[in-house]
Amino acid sequence: MSETRPIRLLFVDDDLNVLNGLRRMLYGMRGQWKMEFVHKAVDALKVMEATSYDVVISDLRMPDMDGIAFLQAVREKYPDTIRFMLSGYMDKALQTQAAQCVHQFISKPCDAEQLKVLVTRALALYNRLRSGNVTKILSRIESLPVMPEVYQEVIDMFHRPSCSLRQIGQAIAKDVGMSSKILQVVNTAFYGQETKIIDPVHAVSYLGQKAAEALIITSGVFGMLPNKKIRQFSIMGLQEHCIRVGALAREICKIHDLDEQEQETATMAGILHDAGKMVLILHFEEELVRAIAQSKQQGLPMHQIEQETLGVTHGELGGCLLDLWGLPNTIIEAVTYHHEPTHCVNQEFSVISAVHIADAVDREYCCEIGWGYPEVLDTKYVDQLGLADKIETWRRLHLPDLQEEPVHARS
Repeated sequence: MSETRPIRLLFVDDDLNVLNGLRRMLYGMRGQWKMEFVHKAVDALKVMEATSYDVVISDLRMPDMDGIAFLQAVREKYPDTIRFMLSGYMDKALQTQAAQCVHQFISKPCDAEQLKVLVTRALALYNRLRSGNVTKILSRIESLPVMPEVYQEVIDMFHRPSCSLRQIGQAIAKDVGMSSKILQVVNTAFYGQETKIIDPVHAVSYLGQKAAEALIITSGVFGMLPNKKIRQFSIMGLQEHCIRVGALAREICKIHDLDEQEQETATMAGILHDAGKMVLILHFEEELVRAIAQSKQQGLPMHQIEQETLGVTHGELGGCLLDLWGLPNTIIEAVTYHHEPTHCVNQEFSVISAVHIADAVDREYCCEIGWGYPEVLDTKYVDQLGLADKIETWRRLHLPDLQEEPVHARS
């Protein structure tokens, strides 16, 4: 995406009044954005054959081809294009169905400033994940990890409107590895369950969709590693850390009055925040071993050593991996910036903040998992948020859980 030319946006809506309203509202952006407005999805696909667009913003309900089918086609044909869905009320079933092809949902009505902020954030994330250093590292990898088929089938079920959590739980129960991981997690103190749960169906319902989906993803990702690497890189400890970060990030969002959807997103992002380490283990094992040793010797956090030696962090690699798997921008953004929240365009308290804080607090108390010098809280960032007085509150959210046995100690 070149910075020397205007950003190209394509708006698609079957209502000409909506398109005309968008054109008037965004008139002042003409110097920065080159915008096209098309009222049929099939025509938009034809337009895209001749012109490359950075961002596509589509309505949901359109005749002939609806917004989900359109953005799915855009994802398949033009995977580098950022995809937004602009719509009014959307029930949970439709939102779940659309999640696999939409980077970001935008609610109607949307003003020009809000749209500008969302597009700017999405483009900044895009540019970060496709920077020269990241592209250079990815070119050394024949292929990024692909989810094992049995796990992918279950993940696909999460995005079928016709599938209930009960049906998903029943599918999980058929696989010993998946069901044991879900049951291990739901029976820890991190999820506040007093009565032991022994049924995967009950466990999935209790955890909720996003947490359960994130756990399936991490189990599938780290389950691909041979036993030798699992022991060498303390993978069970790493997974436990990710689970704690997801649970703590949710609690942090809750006390800062983020809504239920943002709390669920924080849970999922927290559980997935270290997914990029999988890429390092699989493809850069020698460099990773040296980086861990260097981190311990110099007393510097791992992401800093990764940047110095590889030119890329595990956060960026995790962002690339989750982008490949079709996860939404809010999660990709939190994973990418979880060690460097000041590098994100959004400098307000958000899911990114919660994941960064939860990761640092957990490292402070549970850092012995063989991954170098522990990451620390960015206190300057916390000061910028005006939340320096909340640090002890965040720690207290975590402390009650430290008396519990680790998940793997009971397995």
